[in-house]
Amino acid sequence: MQLTQKIRIYPSLQQERVLWDLSKCRLIYNFALAERKEAYLRGEKINYQIQQNGLVLTKKTYTEYGIVYSKVLQMTLNQLDSDYRSFFALRRNGDALAQPSVKW
Repeated sequence: MQLTQKIRIYPSLQQERVLWDLSKCRLIYNFALAERKEAYLRGEKINYQIQQNGLVLTKKTYTEYGIVYSKVLQMTLNQLDSDYRSFFALRRNGDALAQPSVKW
């Protein structure tokens, strides 16, 4: 039984640029995750609100993030926060095999 079918797409240059801009969400997720890991190792707490407020500086510093809507980047950070809280809830409930989810 065939459940999927591969379809080759041929995006225009403009569409290709938009698709590459979506990789900015992956980068924001990974940088924010690294920031949380470093804060955890230092014994500090960092949350969604702190990281969301840092998006303004990120968009000013790195102009390529200006193309991506702020709401999309905020949703990416919100997903990270949800994953992070879920991971620690599993650990707190005694699941020693809990692994952080890998989205990207």
